[in-house]
This record gives sequence, C-alpha cells and structure tokens, in this order.
Amino acid sequence: MFTWRGAIIIGLAFVVVGVVYLLVQGSGEFMDRAGATMLIVLGAAMAFTFAIILRGSREL
Repeated sequence: MFTWRGAIIIGLAFVVVGVVYLLVQGSGEFMDRAGATMLIVLGAAMAFTFAIILRGSREL
C-alpha cells in the first residue's frame, strides 16, 4: 500500500542522489551539472505529483 509520505520519501531520495552526484564530481572542467539538476528536479516533481495524487485518492 502506497502512502503520500512514502511518495515524498522516494522523491527526496532522488533529490539526495542528485546532490551527492553533483558534490562527488568536484570542481572540474567537465562537470555534469545538467544531469545533477535533472535528478534534483525529477525528485522534486515526482514527490510533489505522487503526493498530490495519493493524497487525493483514497484507493489507488
């Protein structure tokens, strides 16, 4: 059974992975800032969307 709190936790996991991915790269010339940004935005969007969907519907 999915809950809206679980959806937020999963989304935050993606945000944490994106931040760690950005920090692990260091400060080099070939940093992949776009990939880290997409992971962070994906996590935030996924957490928000699934929390709204699961909060609104009782039987998903």
